[in-house]
Amino acid sequence: MKLRQVEYFLAVLDHDGIHRAALALRVAQPSLSQGLQALERDLGAELFHRVGRRMIPTPAGNAFITPARRMIRDAITTRSVVASALGLSGGRLDLVGEAALLSDPVAPLIGRFRRENPNVHVRLAAPQAESSLIQMVHGGSSELGFGYLPQPLDGLQMQVIASHEFFFVQPPGTPESSEPITLDDLRGIGIIAVPRGTAQRDFFERMLLEADVRTGIPVQVAHREAVVPMILAGAGPSVLPRPRADEAVRRGAIKRRFEPQIYRKVGLFHRAGDLSPAAHALLAIAGSDT
Repeated sequence: MKLRQVEYFLAVLDHDGIHRAALALRVAQPSLSQGLQALERDLGAELFHRVGRRMIPTPAGNAFITPARRMIRDAITTRSVVASALGLSGGRLDLVGEAALLSDPVAPLIGRFRRENPNVHVRLAAPQAESSLIQMVHGGSSELGFGYLPQPLDGLQMQVIASHEFFFVQPPGTPESSEPITLDDLRGIGIIAVPRGTAQRDFFERMLLEADVRTGIPVQVAHREAVVPMILAGAGPSVLPRPRADEAVRRGAIKRRFEPQIYRKVGLFHRAGDLSPAAHALLAIAGSDT
């Protein structure tokens, strides 16, 4: 089994087909197909069902996904460790981060990391869902992950690197007030929210439950990125972390602080065991900034 063949397998999986996988890897489509067939022969199992142009993982293919990602991650880590021992610089650092954390703390950390390590390439992915962030780190497709707490660690290591304050954010034109707002003041108010079962909604509902407060949800949006535009359009208020609240204020919204103040911690997650020198460097930077 060759690592290149494993890369072919993951590319077909991630790009939903051989054609786009070949384009992404910049290899000829026949070469990719032959490499994938050789991998299936080595494993003694068919990894994909060919349905038209689509490639659907078989049970064996699904079982191979996590080991395959770990193989690639371990290979990258090994190369980085050897390069570091030889006094070389370079390599790649794969990260994943929730969208709400990109402006703070992710961007400042990556900025400082790149200034100190200009020859290391950084790739930052976004989880398809909040729960998939942990899966991406655990599975090896990303070496480090940034996410709000609490999260199910699933055997991962975690360090707290930041804490975001949450604000009550109202549409433009709302009378401004320097007075803080309490959770009890939200009683009966309609709040723009993301769907139940997401980490942000669960966090919000847990706060309300502890305060014995019930609110309405007149507008529910599937994506967190839609909340600020909804507020700006006058659809209603919402409760947002500081980065998103500040973005909304810059665009005309009104924010009010809670009393008592509401905070949510931000964690940096990684697998136990060997990490690349680049990952260790970013962890050290994150630790020095907290």
